[in-house]
Amino acid sequence: MKIEDLLKPCPKCGSKDKTQHRDFEREFLAYGQNGELKCTNCGHIFITRDEAIDIKRAKENEEE
Repeated sequence: MKIEDLLKPCPKCGSKDKTQHRDFEREFLAYGQNGELKCTNCGHIFITRDEAIDIKRAKENEEE
């Protein structure tokens, strides 16, 4: 997601506050993968966990 998309207001409530959820491995709490991106106010989901994983895989494939 581009920074311009992060700055856009929520289509449901108009809030600009968003929360990034992360998945942490028990062994290495310092390392986490991006999960859902939700509106803090109403819970509208901008990016699902599956989409975040697909974006990460696409970036890794581009680097190879």
